[in-house]
Amino acid sequence: MCHPLDTVPNRRSNTPMTRHDQDRKTRILQAIAEGIRRSGTPPTVREIADLVGLAAPSAVHHHLETLEQEGLIERGAGLSRSVRLTARGRSLLEIDSELETTNLPMAARELVVVGQIAAGGPIEAYEERSETVAVPEFMSTPDSYLLKIRGDSMIDAQIADGDYVVIKPSKVAADGDIVVAQVEENEVTLKQLFREAGRVRLQPANKAYKPMYYPAVNVQGVLVGVLRRVH
Repeated sequence: MCHPLDTVPNRRSNTPMTRHDQDRKTRILQAIAEGIRRSGTPPTVREIADLVGLAAPSAVHHHLETLEQEGLIERGAGLSRSVRLTARGRSLLEIDSELETTNLPMAARELVVVGQIAAGGPIEAYEERSETVAVPEFMSTPDSYLLKIRGDSMIDAQIADGDYVVIKPSKVAADGDIVVAQVEENEVTLKQLFREAGRVRLQPANKAYKPMYYPAVNVQGVLVGVLRRVH
């Protein structure tokens, strides 16, 4: 069953801001910082979307606008890699000075691949826990885990067959989040979640697939990142 998110007030407006939004804003700042630290170049909007588990770049634009209004980042008009952390943004992440390119290895944590999940129709849930993968700390949490994707129903969200998705365990999600949804007693799928009157819509990101509708679903986790192995 989906549950509403707890909210905390946004001190810069009268609109309540969810803890979920606050966590995502922090992950976006961390993604920007890591991109600059590694290569001296900020990530693109699409790269940020992939790293923090947002299906659409438009959602990243919304968060970037908020971060800019709050004085945490600066952006150059019309440039894809123009975002920079301000002194205030660096302070929030406890970064003492301007970020510079470095060849130091990225901080990472080993996450367990617990099984596979359908990006198509639901598949039977199971755990194998036979593999671990090193994942950057900024796109994971200590309790995160990995699932391997089967199918192409989320391809337009840059989630392809064979990819690994980083999942943060959670029983709550906001509309538009990509979630691990349990739809039957032992069947799970990865889809974008939307609540509608009297039902839940699980939306694929591939026009070849139709939306799936259920009276209710059990949210088991929220997507926070995507990993792809290139051979």
